[in-house]
Amino acid sequence: MKRSGFTMIELIFVIVILGILAAVALPKFIGVASQAQEGKLKAYVGTLNRTVAPALWSDAISNNLNGIIKNAAPIDYSKKLVDQIETPVGTGDAKADDLTVPDLTKCVVYKAPAANTGYKDAELAAWGIVSTGKIGTVQYDVMCMDGSMSSAPHFALKKTDGTSVTYPTK
Repeated sequence: MKRSGFTMIELIFVIVILGILAAVALPKFIGVASQAQEGKLKAYVGTLNRTVAPALWSDAISNNLNGIIKNAAPIDYSKKLVDQIETPVGTGDAKADDLTVPDLTKCVVYKAPAANTGYKDAELAAWGIVSTGKIGTVQYDVMCMDGSMSSAPHFALKKTDGTSVTYPTK
């Protein structure tokens, strides 16, 4: 009587190959979730700059506020911002780590960039932090510079450790 099946050597060989494949593939998947969440924050700031900020700026100009959205009483531009775009949630492991609702009263007064290439990191450091959130252990700040008659408000995303600043028009 002949039995068909795998020998012990064949099974060990397959297990070793699967272990090697797992060892190669696993490091590529570590950090994918945090990269996706950071991408969501970058997209949020990009949308603020391309769509929401120009709309708020236009409204501030038409209401004789000289393009200024900070402290523009009786108009609450923070509420208008939230009405136009949903603040990303789920950026951290717990609800406490989610991105806070932006407070545009913390925007800093408009100042033109030193060059036409965009704002430098040192200039961005003076911007007002309007919202914060965490991804894992890294904190991210959404920063804002108010608008003027000649320029719409600008937003930037910064890691708290100072390793990167994302400003879409840079």
